[in-house]
Amino acid sequence: MNQKPSQRIYLFRHGETANAGQVCFNGHFDVDLSDHGKEQFHLIAEALKDHPLHTVYSSDLKRTALCAEIIAKPHGLTPIAHPELRELSFGQWEGLSMQEVNEKYPGQLDERLKDIEGFSVEGGETFDQLQARVIPKFEEIVSQHREDTLAIVAHGGVNRIILAHLLGIPMKNIFRIQQEYGAVNILQFYEDSPVAELIGGNHRHIASAKVRDKKIAIQ
Repeated sequence: MNQKPSQRIYLFRHGETANAGQVCFNGHFDVDLSDHGKEQFHLIAEALKDHPLHTVYSSDLKRTALCAEIIAKPHGLTPIAHPELRELSFGQWEGLSMQEVNEKYPGQLDERLKDIEGFSVEGGETFDQLQARVIPKFEEIVSQHREDTLAIVAHGGVNRIILAHLLGIPMKNIFRIQQEYGAVNILQFYEDSPVAELIGGNHRHIASAKVRDKKIAIQ
């Protein structure tokens, strides 16, 4: 069955955070970007400036909202922020480093690794709950932009949830999807069929990407 290309989505993880020197569970903790994190998105904005872009979305946390502003500016766009696109809430772990979590809550990191889908920190969310929050908002955004090119700046956990949903990857395997700071993912839809043209890339891949204008066979 031949299908025409329709919408195109650039899905980004925010740039490096100010506390990136340690592995931290930032979640809803509103940490700022590091200077390097800002530079990552200036490079992305430069690579993206000559590509058509209709709308830019992000979560409402500082680290994504600032990245969204940087890439939206060359296109004269005002980003739209949604709290539903926030990272997984880590409850009592919010803002703590891995070392601090091990010291304050011994054994809980091991529990989390054994139950990716269902484990939650006290006051936090499970990945199942994150999925229930993120996917309806993502599908709403998709439904509003059937023929557009858009950017979404979100978080490592959020991006993994979206990619796993589109590609049929079981929740327990979402950490097989790499999402470094500033990660670039390119999703090309062919009517209702998404194709992941890039996962976990960087700004250089945007510069070399070409929007396909021919029909392809969707098997």
